[in-house]
Amino acid sequence: MAKVVESFGKYVLLEKIASGGMAEVYLAKSTGASGVSKFLAVKRILPQFSDNPEFIEMFKEEAKIAVNLNHGNVVSIFDFGVEKKQFFLVMEYVEGQNLRQVLNHLKRDSKNFTIDQIVYIIKEVSAGLDHAHRCLDGTTGKPLNITHRDMSPQNVMLSFEGEVKIVDFGIAKAESQVETTRAGTIKGKFGYMSPEQADGQTVDLRTDIFSLGIILWELLTNDRLFQSNSDAGTLRKIRECQIPPLRKLNPSVPLELERISNKALAKDKGLRYQTAAAFHRDLNRFLNTQYPEFSPHDFSVYMKSAFSQMFIENRKKLIEFAKIQNTSDDGTSMTSTATLTETTQDLGEQQSKDHDGVSGLEMDAPNSSMDLSELKSKGKSKVLKPPRPAESSWNKRPVTRPGTQTGVRAQKKSSGLPWVSLILLTLVGGSVFFFWKQNIKTFFPARVAATEPAQPAPVPQVETPPVNSGKTESASKQPIAVIFDSEPHGAHIYLNGQDTGMITPARQTVDAYEDFTISFRLDGYQYYEKRERATQQGYQIKASLLPLPKMGYINLEVVNGGLNPVVFINGQRVNDNLPLRNYAIPAGQAVRIQAHNPFTGLTAEQVVTVGYNQRRQINLILSQQRQPSNQRRR
Repeated sequence: MAKVVESFGKYVLLEKIASGGMAEVYLAKSTGASGVSKFLAVKRILPQFSDNPEFIEMFKEEAKIAVNLNHGNVVSIFDFGVEKKQFFLVMEYVEGQNLRQVLNHLKRDSKNFTIDQIVYIIKEVSAGLDHAHRCLDGTTGKPLNITHRDMSPQNVMLSFEGEVKIVDFGIAKAESQVETTRAGTIKGKFGYMSPEQADGQTVDLRTDIFSLGIILWELLTNDRLFQSNSDAGTLRKIRECQIPPLRKLNPSVPLELERISNKALAKDKGLRYQTAAAFHRDLNRFLNTQYPEFSPHDFSVYMKSAFSQMFIENRKKLIEFAKIQNTSDDGTSMTSTATLTETTQDLGEQQSKDHDGVSGLEMDAPNSSMDLSELKSKGKSKVLKPPRPAESSWNKRPVTRPGTQTGVRAQKKSSGLPWVSLILLTLVGGSVFFFWKQNIKTFFPARVAATEPAQPAPVPQVETPPVNSGKTESASKQPIAVIFDSEPHGAHIYLNGQDTGMITPARQTVDAYEDFTISFRLDGYQYYEKRERATQQGYQIKASLLPLPKMGYINLEVVNGGLNPVVFINGQRVNDNLPLRNYAIPAGQAVRIQAHNPFTGLTAEQVVTVGYNQRRQINLILSQQRQPSNQRRR
């Protein structure tokens, strides 16, 4: 079936990916020289808002502000203009979904983000907010004092690669100004306002911090914080700002993370985090301390796994869209069509080259003076054709076109003189072969050198690599079959950080003599990673995976400990506040627990052993330490 697309200025709108009360967002493409294309997102303002002079001015100012933002956690804005009497913004295209869509998808599959993933998402958003809050005007060097004012899950994008980006910086402020006079246009966003914003007071960057704190709380509890049957009821709850205890709703949340959440959600903005950088710093410290093994790559793997089908379908769609041309020869706008069934066959060929089953994007090159015949034959034939010889008076043939008089005469002439035609074809073919034989070394010196035996004089001598090098230029490009195995079997195989979708034992091809990183992951065993280089067919990599240490858990309470008792477990001081809940210790081993009240001098000590995955309640009663009998006699 054919897909109809719309040309919009120098962009082609491929499909609508989002729409709201004020604008609609399209997946778009721009094509540059030599067919180099880039996918973008075009946000087109609806006509009724483009006719509002007040909104137009605000939209222009906000577009100028958004152009100054340049950060990895903020969606970049590349262009702003008017086309067909509609204002538009051209933004970075994020291949993924917004946080609200992701949560809905995970809920349908009965899945949730883990605590480390949640902290990572909020940490990345706070980094983007900090950049916006500190952004300077590129022309004057003065602070812009940008406040997003609309931080919500809908405005946080998660890419399939694990990237976290904030959207709608260029229009959020303009929308909020218009919405103050247009009842009902912010419906659904009340739940992420700050108390001062709900009261109609002046807002600043701390409003964004409160809104981001709401998102953190909701991710940790898997519930809404401020929700009511009416907008008025929601606003009333925000003004009251009654925050339910986080650990009562989710006991697995660490105490330190609850403290961070409560500080971000402080009703008094003077008690809140004063900057997004301070919020980011606490989240980053918590993540590195509590989850030192967390890696952004792990989050990327999780996103691709959770949205595997959607990821593959989106890549197929992008391959199809990459072949669409958007302008005619005279540069006028036109509507283009793309045949979707044609690219499905190309995808199958590419999948055999890409280990994760997702092919790269193929771009069709526009007409130009370059000879792209080799590229255009991609997917059909890999055989190189000899160059066409220069035309002369004896081998030039008239170009025949269907329906023209020249074409008719040529057909009649050829049908009447078959022998003459055969003789002419023989002569022309011999001439072409002679010309090709004499000039092949000029056009394809590398191919001739590779196929013909070395000649003493005319052929340039190729320097032979040393024997110790272990490879040649041609050998390094040859694929080698490598056997990946682990003990025990069943480990997931990652090649250069990408999930291959295979488990051990398995066979995979890699480039010969090229370094690659192989890693194995298996639940209950330690992570394995190593740098390797394949040198021969059947090269084998086998890893012995070490089991993770088995753990038990204790709940510890200290009696007579005072406000700040000092607790040591196996000689390591415990910084968590008492009482301890589900504190992990090595299973099956004797663990020494010591407690001390520095004010009264009371102490206690106990040696405990907990079985694998078992929990034990420990109550330490501090008392005066007894002296040895020989010291009492003295």
